Amino acid sequence: MRTRRLLAVLIIVLAFVAGFGLATLLARGGTTAGVSGQTALYRQVLQDLQRDYYRPVDTAKLGQAGITGLLAPLHDPYTVYFTQAESKAFSQELSGSYTGIGTAVDTKAGRPVVTQVFAGSPAARAGMVPGEVIMTVDGAPTAGKSVDAVVARIVGPAGTRVRLQLRRTGVASLIDLTLTRSKISRPLTSSRLVTDHGVKVGYVSLSAFAQGAGQQVGAAIAALQKRGAQSLIFDLRDNGGGLVDEAVNVADDFLPAGKVVVTTQGLHAPRTVLKTNGGHPTSLPLVLLVNGNTASASEIVTGALQDYGRATVIGSRTFGKGVVQTVLPLRGGASLKITIAAYLTPHGRNINHKGIEPTIVVAQPSHSKVDMALQRALRFIAAGH
Repeated sequence: MRTRRLLAVLIIVLAFVAGFGLATLLARGGTTAGVSGQTALYRQVLQDLQRDYYRPVDTAKLGQAGITGLLAPLHDPYTVYFTQAESKAFSQELSGSYTGIGTAVDTKAGRPVVTQVFAGSPAARAGMVPGEVIMTVDGAPTAGKSVDAVVARIVGPAGTRVRLQLRRTGVASLIDLTLTRSKISRPLTSSRLVTDHGVKVGYVSLSAFAQGAGQQVGAAIAALQKRGAQSLIFDLRDNGGGLVDEAVNVADDFLPAGKVVVTTQGLHAPRTVLKTNGGHPTSLPLVLLVNGNTASASEIVTGALQDYGRATVIGSRTFGKGVVQTVLPLRGGASLKITIAAYLTPHGRNINHKGIEPTIVVAQPSHSKVDMALQRALRFIAAGH
């Protein structure tokens, strides 16, 4: 259940050319004349610079710039080169435990935006709130950087400090914070039983599709059912995704065995149909909450539950990330997160750049402290009883 399914059959290796750190992508098992020619060209440029440039050449920086330039024409924000530090931070994030400040971050309008602040974390103690834009990390601007690269700068050894400059809506000047990193065990799920209009409603939220997400959601549902829950609200708002296998495992908590959850296909990846494995799915009526930060694996689950009519989806249109990535290890501890396939919902919907339209659309005014989507979900459930 927890095994990560690698969905690619073409494995691409990022190789450093001639020891100088400049990269080119080589198909494993052979090269083409075009790639060989580019490799020779890169090598020649580096040699000429080292021999003739009027100042010392930092080949490591040239290598990083070369990798960035190599990936830029793809215009794919999800295909990203990770340095050793970034690769380690990304792996820790998927495990659900890391050392940092205790926030979830996503990208909006090309800038990293805080989407969650975990209770009891350094970020919470410093007064950080969702919606803040991270402008700089330790003085380095975040504009044009991938969210993974920004997160990798924020995380670090426990006890060390990181300085952030934040832009908050309604505040004229930037907010300058220095936080001390600590060990963060991100709570994947939270749950509670709510009695509304005489109906016992179980509420479960999931923050990410990290390892163990399906098992934790299932355990939370089982506990709520024992307490007499008559309906469920499953909250995927601000959940930016994670492991595809965990999306299938979470779908197992709501759908019977053998149901298609998602279909993936890429140029070098065969058409792959992922189905529920069979477990003990709940049959309770279900409402699913989503918003503009519901993305990737969250949209896989949302699309499946909506296609089968298993859930009433309430909230705002989802993010629209309909592609799948895998992480390929590279030399020196670096890695390449690469898009390998697009995916379709069980009914064949391609939601990339489109998102998923909720069954009931509910706007959340930025100034309102009332959770409008949750209140609408409770009214919907009460009306059905």
